[in-house]
Amino acid sequence: MAPVVRFLILSDTHNISFPDPTSLPAVDVVLHCGDLTMAGGLSNYRSAMSSLEQVDAELKLVVAGNHDLELDSSWWLANLDEDDDPDEPHKAFEVMRSAWDRGLHYLEEGVHRFTLKSGATFSVYASAYTPEFNGYTFAYGSDEDRFTGGGEAKSPIPADVDIVMTHGPPKIPSSFQLPGSADYTLDTNGKEEHLGCSHLWQAVQRTKPLLHCFGHIHEGYGAQGVSWSEEGRGVIHDTAYETCPHHRRLQLQTRARNETLLVNASVRRHGQEENNVSWVVELELGG
Repeated sequence: MAPVVRFLILSDTHNISFPDPTSLPAVDVVLHCGDLTMAGGLSNYRSAMSSLEQVDAELKLVVAGNHDLELDSSWWLANLDEDDDPDEPHKAFEVMRSAWDRGLHYLEEGVHRFTLKSGATFSVYASAYTPEFNGYTFAYGSDEDRFTGGGEAKSPIPADVDIVMTHGPPKIPSSFQLPGSADYTLDTNGKEEHLGCSHLWQAVQRTKPLLHCFGHIHEGYGAQGVSWSEEGRGVIHDTAYETCPHHRRLQLQTRARNETLLVNASVRRHGQEENNVSWVVELELGG
């Protein structure tokens, strides 16, 4: 029987919205999908990494988000003000790498593979990049294809990856959805506009990972499943979960590539609203 691995998933903690680490459940792996900060700052990266270190987990994985300014060195150097430090990206990167030997890994774009003490193995495709948004970092044009695997793709997602971990959500076209599909909501803002990336969705549709987790669009918080049909279309369905005081718990007990779980784990909410809780997802993974 394949090992069951417990993942704690969160995103968009923006300095002040990281939950109390002592309130979070013990898990095997933490996945943080970016926007650790509101606008960068070395002290804010240190605080976020300290919070992550305090979570009870063997392995902690984190990607950047569009608000984590210094972690996109090209953006930083192109937008320097007179009093900005050109060496700030290097300093921020060193902070993010400071706990590598303690199981806290900052992931740059690409594929990463891990083996837990239980013998469970899994692969993660990570990317901080999102469609251009108000001049923030890790941006690409709306017509650019980073992911699908065609000749123009900058960093294509491989076919055998278990988990896709991006900052931004995919955008699912209505043409994909078979009769009976629920409305896809994980990339919608308060105006019910879909702000995800269609190229990212094409890559997910091609690779059919077990889990795709992300954040970025705070109002899209939630989880939905995709049941794939043989012809590549499918049914989107709302997922059943267990409500716990400080997280929501989901189970996906299959390694067959006929089901993908999509999770928008944005913790931060707008205005004075109470923050969202994190997700705990249990996956059967090969040993």
